[in-house]
Amino acid sequence: MERSSARETTLRVALVNIAQQFLRQLKGDTLGGIIRLVATGLPAGLGSYVSWDTKLDAKLAAAAVGVNAVGNSGTTNRLLLGILAGSSFASQLIGDASLSKRPMKRVSQPLAKFGAEIALSPAGTLPATVIGQKLHGAEIQLEVASAQVKSAAIFAALEAGSPSTIIEKLPTRNHTEIMLRQFGADITTEADNLTIHVQPGQELLGQEVEVPGDMSSAAFWLTAGRLRESWLLMS
Repeated sequence: MERSSARETTLRVALVNIAQQFLRQLKGDTLGGIIRLVATGLPAGLGSYVSWDTKLDAKLAAAAVGVNAVGNSGTTNRLLLGILAGSSFASQLIGDASLSKRPMKRVSQPLAKFGAEIALSPAGTLPATVIGQKLHGAEIQLEVASAQVKSAAIFAALEAGSPSTIIEKLPTRNHTEIMLRQFGADITTEADNLTIHVQPGQELLGQEVEVPGDMSSAAFWLTAGRLRESWLLMS
């Protein structure tokens, strides 16, 4: 199938899910296997027909129709939406019952301005199916003040074919910008701390990074330790 219209998203999601169900039944490698999916009875004008005949080995199968379980991590999910939007394969993100109730349109809608194709549930939640493709630069204004949404947009902008500008509603945590600059990304923030410019095409190089402790996670153990005198707390 050609990517000629957003109307095809629903059909793509269905075909990917069918392929996933098939692959789950296989044992061992699928080297040399061929999956052929044929959709019939489609309404007139829904894209154009091109035969889909894909030879899959074990690694390619995982990349083409992989399911990524993100558990309860909203940060992982939202950042992955931006990273996968510019990939060359389709992915599906699923979460636990709690995360699956959280709104995801606040991420998918800004990413759509880069050309991203993301299908959510009818309620605008997970699961999210991302049809990776080439993205284009854009100037977007974020409707919500969220470092996660901003970071997803930055990751998508790094994969775009031209520069992008991301304008925040309010200043949010800038961990992503600082880290990516350390790895070689060309990201600048204006004096207003709201306007971020991203130049794609830079080569990112591995770095040695020291990650500080997460006090938000440690707070639970610190509180429990104060309640139980017998507990030994280590700093």
